[in-house]
Amino acid sequence: MSEKKVIAVKDWTCAMSDELGRVALRINPTDGEPVLVLMTIFQAAKMGRELQSPKRVQLSI
Repeated sequence: MSEKKVIAVKDWTCAMSDELGRVALRINPTDGEPVLVLMTIFQAAKMGRELQSPKRVQLSI
């Protein structure tokens, strides 16, 4: 089972990578090293829809 981790985000940038045909998302947390996430354009669109209408979830910390 994968472990879920919660981080506080200071800022982020997103760009389309022509070489890879992927969307590159760089997340800068408030502390620690930046995180780079590569995803397909379809995954990025799904994430965008979820961010526009977020659902309430219970986090177990």
